[in-house]
Formats: sequence, structure tokens, C-alpha cells
Amino acid sequence: MFPAAAAESGQASTSTVGPQDELSACVAQAIQSLPVSRKADFLLKTALTLVESGQYGEDVENYLEIFLKTPGLAKDQMVGALLARGRARRSAGKALLAKAQQDFEAVARLDPSNREVAHFLRSESKGTSRLSIHFTSEPAHRRTPPEVWSRIASFIPRFHLRNWLYVSAFHRDIAQSVIFRTMDIYFGEEQQDNMHRGMDIFDRVKWDQAFARKIKTLRLHWAYEEGDMLDVMTRIFRNALPSFIALREFEWIGYPELRVEMVQAILSSHPNLQSLGLIGWHFDAEGVSRFSRLTKFTLRAEDDDGFADMGEVRTVLDNNSRTLRHLCLGAYLARNHSWDTAFQSVTIKNLTHLDLVDTRISHIVLARIAHAHQLQSLTLHGTFEEPSSASVVFGSDHIIDGRHTFLPHLEAFRFVLVGHDHELVLFQNVVQFLRQRPKLRRLDLGNCPWDLVSSVLPDLVELKVLRVRIANLTAEIMGNLVKSLPKDMVAIHLAVTASDKSLHLYASQFASFPNLHLLHLSNSTHRRPLSNMMMSEKDFLYQTDLWMSQARHVAAYVPSLDFLGWNGEHYVVVRGEGSSVQLSGASGVVEEGSALGLELEHSRVELKELPARRRLDCSKGVDLGSEDACWLERKDVPIDYELPSTDAQS
Repeated sequence: MFPAAAAESGQASTSTVGPQDELSACVAQAIQSLPVSRKADFLLKTALTLVESGQYGEDVENYLEIFLKTPGLAKDQMVGALLARGRARRSAGKALLAKAQQDFEAVARLDPSNREVAHFLRSESKGTSRLSIHFTSEPAHRRTPPEVWSRIASFIPRFHLRNWLYVSAFHRDIAQSVIFRTMDIYFGEEQQDNMHRGMDIFDRVKWDQAFARKIKTLRLHWAYEEGDMLDVMTRIFRNALPSFIALREFEWIGYPELRVEMVQAILSSHPNLQSLGLIGWHFDAEGVSRFSRLTKFTLRAEDDDGFADMGEVRTVLDNNSRTLRHLCLGAYLARNHSWDTAFQSVTIKNLTHLDLVDTRISHIVLARIAHAHQLQSLTLHGTFEEPSSASVVFGSDHIIDGRHTFLPHLEAFRFVLVGHDHELVLFQNVVQFLRQRPKLRRLDLGNCPWDLVSSVLPDLVELKVLRVRIANLTAEIMGNLVKSLPKDMVAIHLAVTASDKSLHLYASQFASFPNLHLLHLSNSTHRRPLSNMMMSEKDFLYQTDLWMSQARHVAAYVPSLDFLGWNGEHYVVVRGEGSSVQLSGASGVVEEGSALGLELEHSRVELKELPARRRLDCSKGVDLGSEDACWLERKDVPIDYELPSTDAQS
């Protein structure tokens, strides 16, 4: 039947076949006599009628295709045809996608373990933005694919990324995947609010799989004595543990320490964990060596009198020799301990990252490190049992054909010693070991004398992160420090014992680093003022205002900062309109100790204080926006078994 006649007749029943055939023949004969333009117009109207009635298909697609090939068409006719075809194609595509989604869901119900359908459903859960049609006339941020937005979000500190939650559903989903990637949950006898929050999270992961998939790292902080409450909380956690379906990294922090029953529960639900951290006073995790696919293992124990045998650490390394690349071992210098047995494992030579924290380092351990040629990152914090032998090891490094014989791939090096401040030969050999290392981008030499540190900095052309300690800071030394550093620095921690003027007055020197993301200025003699009986309320308020105004002064003078460290405390920098700083005082010159002299007009710099250090906090601590900042401000160097510094003063 001729399509136009069918559309107008409404597809009459077969009882009127005769009249319909005569009508079709008559209409076809009439159309033959029409000019080309009228035929094209008739074809377009017929196609539009079918599209509007929901009968879009191959015939209609063919009508429109032939119409658009007709020469001499008016512009409005072509626009109408293209719009109609575009709308019809999109509607048909959505209908097919909906049916495909129903098929996938049916497969998921029949075979929940099917990996192929799980992949499709996971892609759908990320939104349909990648299926949307974008035109070049749209703003760039609407045409950008979600993969690019996810990459952008990975560089934004979580404090600022929270603003994405209110932009759109698309941006909210991307922000949540970053914000909830690492989840910290606190349980303690005096932490009721945190306990309720943890319970809410456990409940949500049970019924919201999309939320559970976002959590890749789970860190549990415990502070319970033995008793009924601890039994209840651990039972609740064991029930919720299988619901963390995308978990890759797990850390157990505090007391009671991770024990054999919980090790078995984790092995049962997540046998393929990539990273496992045990942080506490004792090593109680019997059976932890049954994990066999770890890429990172962390153990921090104050002493070795736990339920587990310390020899199991060696077994952990041996059983994960094919995969383990990052090892972090921490102890407590005040107690006898040794890692000699663990370092006999063949796994040591495969490591790319090694952290020894607050621990004794024997010559056997250092010799094994010297043969770990794949190391890219090394942290040595503690005491050498034989400092003279350590000096010989570092002094044995040579450069052959432009390549170091000792740790040739080193990119990050932390060397923080306790009790070796006068081992000048050791520091000299370490500095010599660092020369001509263009790949080195992170450096912390602890208490190494400034004159030795300054001599090696010009060689480190790719340096991005630096912590340096200067006993007596002067304007000349500050100038030499800034001149010797590459302009692409992203994080700097400057610690001093004495300074010729307040550290905030040196802030303008750091404005020459356009990519500086974190700056920490610390004077060991300066701490936040605390209210006490010896200080009036007026003086306390004045000193507090002075403290904060000095910190804002630093943030205002270094416009690239996202995070600020000020005498041991950390802040997020929130900037408003304007960036200029006006300094005023009685003489027009900033006076040290003058709060009025630090007035910041138009800058609108606001500092949001980050949480203070927690007892037994793990190395990551609060989010500082980047891996570089996390490495620089690592909180377990040294391990903090004591109260935060501000509390200790009270």
C-alpha cells in the first residue's frame, strides 16, 4: 500500500481492500503529475506524520533520506527534516537502551556472578552522560567526557571538592567517588557521635551497592577496652564487612589490635586485598600471612609481646613475594626489637617503596636495602645500630656511565635520624650519595646541617617536595634557600629553631613558586596560645588573633597555596574576591608582634582548621590534597604515641 494513503486512511481493515486499492492507484497517478518540489513536500509531510504517530522505522528513514537528496530544497524544509529525524533517532535509541537495561537486569537476577553483565551495569551506574549528544556550540564543560572530569577531580582537595555536590547530579557522582574513596570510621568509648556515624555507614553499604562500590580504602580507628561493648561493635563490623564489595585497602588502627578472629573474617570476605595495615601497640594478627596478593603491607607495633610471633612478618613477605612492592615497618625506639629475620626474605629485593619508621636499623637490614635496586622511595627514620657502618654503605655509592650503583632509581628519600646529630661523616656521605640524581623529586634530610643540604640542592633539578631544618634562620639563608630550589616546587616544609624575625614576614619569598600547593612554616619555640590561669582572657584573645593573623598573612602573600602549615597545625586556604594585601601600622611599616600591622584588606583569605593529630593516627592523617603533601607531612615520622602538642601544653 502507498504509505501516504495508509497514513491518511488510518490503515483500514481488510474488509475494504477493493476501495483502498483503487484509491492508492488514483493517488499514485495524481502524484506522478506533480512537480518535483510538490512531490518532495508531500514525502516530507508523510514522513513527519508517521514520526508523530510513533511509526518511525526503516521506511520513514528512507523517506527522509530521499527527501534530503532532492535538489533545490528550501532551508526551512531541510531544518525540519533533520530535526524530525534527529528526534526520532534519539527516541528510538533511548527505547533500545531501556530494553537493553531490562535484559542486563534480568541476567543479573539469573546469574549474579556474571562478570560481563556486572561491567555493563557498573557503566550505567556512572550515568548516561557519555551517551549524550554534544554540539560544538555548547560550553566546553558540557562537552567534556566524565573521564576528564574524574581526572580533574583527582587534583582538587576534598575540602573544595565538596562544592561539586551542589553543581549537578553528574558532578555530584564524580565528587562522591573521590570523597568516599577513603573512609575513616572511629569507634571509641568516648566517641558516641563517631560511633553513630560508623553505624550509619555500615547500614548504608548493606542496601546501597552504588555507595559501597565507591569505598576502596577502609580505615577503622578503635579505642575500646575489653568488654561487652567491644564484642557488640566487632560483631556489627563482621556482619557489614562483606558489603564493602570494592574494598582494596584495609587498615586497623588502635586498640584492641587486629586479632585472629578478625583476620579470618577479612580473609573470608576479601581474600584478594591489595593493601593491609596493622597499627597499634602489639602484633596480635595471627594468620595474617595467609594473604597472598598484597601489594602493600604496613605493621606498626610498639613492642613484640603480642599474640602473633614476629616471625610471621617474614612469612607475610615470603607469601607475597610476587606482588608486594611497598613495605612499611614501624616499632618504638625505647624498646628492643629487630627486623633482621624479616629482611632475610627474598621479597626485599623486589620492593619499590620501603618505610622504616621509629625503629632500630641494623647493619644487616641496611645491607639488604643496599641490594634492593628497584627502590624508588626510601624512608629511614630511627637509629642506626652501627652508624659508622651505615656511613660506609652510603659512601660506597659510585656513578658509572651516569648511573648510581646504590639505589639508582630513587625518587623519594627521607633520612630522619634520632641520636646521630653529631655524626658529621655520615651526613656528608649521605649528601654525596644524593648528588647528580635528576630523578629525585622528594627529599627530607631531617637534622642534617643546612650547609650540607644547601650544597646538594642545585643538583636536584626535578625536586618538587622538600622538608628542611635550619637551626638559625636569617634573611641571607632564606634567600639562598629560595634561589637554590626549582621554580616548580609544590610542597615545602621549613622548620627552624631560631629566626632573626617572625617566620610570617618571610612569606613573600615563597611567592616565586607558582605551583606551591602546601607551605609549612614551623618554629619549635612557637605554639598556639592556650588559656591558663597565668593569662587574662583579654591577653588570650589578643594572642590568638595575632596567631591567626600571622597565618593569614602567609596565605595571602603566597596566592598558589591550597594548604598551610603553621607551627605544627594545618589549615585549608579559602580565598574570596580580590588578592591584594594592605599592611598598615603607626609608621606605615609592619611591626613584629603588631596585630594591626597584619590587617588583610580585600584579600578575604580565610583559614579552615583541619583536625589535629590523633593518638596512634596512621601515616595519611587528614587529606592535604595530594600524594606529595601527604608524603611531606607524614604523621608517623615520628610516631605520635603521645597527646597532640597543643594538649600537652595545657
